[in-house]
Amino acid sequence: MADIVNLVLVGAGHSHLHVAAKADILIRAGASVTLISPGDFWYSGMATGMLGGDYRDSEDRLDPRSLIEKSGGHFVKDRVVAIDRVERQLHLASGDTLPYDLLSLNLGSRVDMPPVAGLEDAAEVWPAKPIETLWKLRQRLESDLADSAILPRLAILGGGPTGVELACNLLGLSERYGRAFDISLISADKRLLPQAPSGASRWLTRRLIRRGLKLELLVNALAYRQGKLRLDDGTHLAADQVIVATGLAAPTLVSELGLEHHPHHGLAITPALHTPYDDRVFAVGDCAWLKESPYPKLGVYGVRQAPVLLHNLLARIQESPYESYHPQRHALSILNLGDGRGLAMRGTLWWAGRLSLMAKRRLDHGFMKQYRQA
Repeated sequence: MADIVNLVLVGAGHSHLHVAAKADILIRAGASVTLISPGDFWYSGMATGMLGGDYRDSEDRLDPRSLIEKSGGHFVKDRVVAIDRVERQLHLASGDTLPYDLLSLNLGSRVDMPPVAGLEDAAEVWPAKPIETLWKLRQRLESDLADSAILPRLAILGGGPTGVELACNLLGLSERYGRAFDISLISADKRLLPQAPSGASRWLTRRLIRRGLKLELLVNALAYRQGKLRLDDGTHLAADQVIVATGLAAPTLVSELGLEHHPHHGLAITPALHTPYDDRVFAVGDCAWLKESPYPKLGVYGVRQAPVLLHNLLARIQESPYESYHPQRHALSILNLGDGRGLAMRGTLWWAGRLSLMAKRRLDHGFMKQYRQA
């Protein structure tokens, strides 16, 4: 390698926040460290709480520029649109190019949009990612709530953790204003949270129905036109706004690298967090696919990968041994139910109530605090 190693971090995700905050370690080892991101880091753990009115947008985001510049690195506000691995060049949306010797990708994920006719082109459709979309949705709904003549009808596509948490916090937002939204949740599964303990699913379903949520289970949406969803059971559902939470997929950029990848899981990586056929390219978080031990697209995995990534980038620069990343078998997941309660789950265990939400808030605030003070 050259005397100065050009390390470029693409994406301000959970793992790259850690690396950016400790960039001085890499710089002392002979690297120039650059972080590229089109904007702020939005924290997924507080996103639904922000939608429900628990947090302001400023509480849910961080400025990655200040983080890396405090550590001696550089920040480029831009978006990577193509990667030339032969010339080791990044092509940016601005038209600029940036060379690299080492590359780390922490690109997050996108909503895997379902094949619903008319959905992608409709202005009233809100995918759960990027997270700043949820802040815009809240602003739109609060504007509607302030108008006594408007009470929007909402439909949520997806009955997994994200869809359920969105439903809970949309209910919470309407409850704050003392006005009940007409909210429907549509899922092809036979129960909410199909991967969760059945007891947790039953408990939450009863609670949400009491709060006014309408459930449409074992059905798929086929089309969305003129404020109505057509379902595959022949019925139509009025929906002024449609929120999409039908699962996550890797960004399209990872499929254009000429490296092994899975269209949903992401770029194939080894336990050392680099790609099998190009050890100059590292990937972590939702955009990466650890073939031998696949992990869910949850922020906690990116957080756990962060120290291993930092160690291995340093090891690549210093030509020293790598560490291996081994994902935890069962991660703790806590849903914000939008009513002052949380639902915590880990493996087959679950517990719900105010203490669960207190635990979640402590974890979330702790994560954000460490980088605000870095």
